Amino acid sequence: MKDEYGLYDSGNKLKLEQLGEYRLIRSSPLSDYPVSKPKLWEDWDAKYTKNDRGSGEWSYRKKIPASFSIKYAGIHFLCKLTPFGHIGLFPEQKFNWDRIRDAKLSIPGSKAEWEVLNLFAYSGGSTMACLQAGMKVCHLDASKGMVEWARENAKLNQLDKKPVRWIVEDVTKFLKREINRGKKYNGFILDPPSFGRGSKGEVFKIEEDLGSLLDLLMILCDYKPKFIILTCHSQGYSSLSLEKMIATRIKNEGVFESSELWLDESHGGKYPAGSCCFFTDKNL
Repeated sequence: MKDEYGLYDSGNKLKLEQLGEYRLIRSSPLSDYPVSKPKLWEDWDAKYTKNDRGSGEWSYRKKIPASFSIKYAGIHFLCKLTPFGHIGLFPEQKFNWDRIRDAKLSIPGSKAEWEVLNLFAYSGGSTMACLQAGMKVCHLDASKGMVEWARENAKLNQLDKKPVRWIVEDVTKFLKREINRGKKYNGFILDPPSFGRGSKGEVFKIEEDLGSLLDLLMILCDYKPKFIILTCHSQGYSSLSLEKMIATRIKNEGVFESSELWLDESHGGKYPAGSCCFFTDKNL
């Protein structure tokens, strides 16, 4: 499956991307450096400009449908140019989707019994990868619209009949309820925002809530997860700090793959896109 997403260049707090047939310019606050290939930026179809209210607007040189699908990293995605500048996928997660589907997460006869909890699950890229790998998934997001978007992606990938629970809920409330029920999970995937708000006004602040969130996850796996994927786009959370947050809480031995997330630019550069810690149990 040929990828239909690509990154041309970044700089001046922007990034230049190809999304299916369309060339986009979007905000990228951490790209505070000069662009590498100025001529590439002359040709674009839609440009997103942020405002001081936390949203923004799109300018168009070409008519772009309200929604369209692309293929990327072995997954079909429904894409939309949203008022917040999102497009329907976080392409830097490709590395983790590949890891999820990697054979080392397979134990013959057992992987199909695994249930994975995907938190802040957005449009479901990681959920699709887990379902492709034969796992059960609980897909959780506080936004009803995003959960519906993920369900559309499941249909698009012919995965809607696979074992998945779609949950619209505040993360902390849901985890506490699952603990009270005695529910257990084998793996966890979380890409927490710096700041989030639940459907009933619940507030998530990463610097205040990430540690306690991990504590709740440990109860749900008896402190012995099969795997954890923790990614972060917030300043101050390096891959090493994410690793330490996991390592000091788990009771099983395993392998940590901690690194920056990045995307390859078409001219050979690398675009920084966050931090990641991927933990797997030593017996996998």
